[in-house]
Amino acid sequence: MTATLAALYLYPVKSCAGVPLTTAQAEARGLTGDRRWALVGPRGRLLTQRDLPRLRLIEPVWDGTLRALRAPGLPELPLPAGPLGPRVPATLWGGDIGGLSVSPDAPAWLRAFLGVPCDLVALPEDASRWQEGKPFRAPLGYADGNPYHLVSTASLATLGSATRSPLDFRPNFVIEGAAPFAEDGWRRVQIGAVGFQVVESCARCAVVNVDPAGNMTAEPLRTLARQRRQGRVILFGQHLILEGTAGLSVHVGDSVNVLDWSTEPNPSYA
Repeated sequence: MTATLAALYLYPVKSCAGVPLTTAQAEARGLTGDRRWALVGPRGRLLTQRDLPRLRLIEPVWDGTLRALRAPGLPELPLPAGPLGPRVPATLWGGDIGGLSVSPDAPAWLRAFLGVPCDLVALPEDASRWQEGKPFRAPLGYADGNPYHLVSTASLATLGSATRSPLDFRPNFVIEGAAPFAEDGWRRVQIGAVGFQVVESCARCAVVNVDPAGNMTAEPLRTLARQRRQGRVILFGQHLILEGTAGLSVHVGDSVNVLDWSTEPNPSYA
């Protein structure tokens, strides 16, 4: 198999639009800047497209750090170089990770677009969060369950021909050159100079049904439920953790080498 990294994405603000990159640095928590910001409601619960599909329309302005937010019909919201504080609750799956309020202007701007009270927070440097109930361990930011997510162009094409709907699975890595769903059995991969352990198949939720206009629809989850259900979960894509030295970079066009694989698909611990 000759595979390459065809596309690379960063999601600075959890559940907001992604940023396509040509190169990014790999850290234990994920790509540098990936899901290090999030929106929280009045009680500190992190908000996602499951709650507010229109989050998909908020575009981060990224130049190595989060400089601003853009959304249809609103002026750009500039953001300071560093969080201003104070520290506030930021809970995900029942655990309080904590967050630093980023800008005093963010709540009004976000409410004007989303119609609900919320604030933009940044992940504190001393935040400590790890996977729960899984036989592997890596630090996490505001990502749901693992630091990295991989899909392949062949798997996307196979599903796309069945659903005839836009597909956005919010991957960090899009791999070209593998057979459809070959990634289900990958155990260890190297992208350029960076090694990763493939730790579980990704259990999909309703976020994949949010269309480009920010509306919740029925596809592709309905088709995935027929084709990719394993017990109580619906699977598409693979989760990874960093293996080896942090701080190395991946680049679009890097070769992808599968170092270990199995004929058995990776489980999901969701």
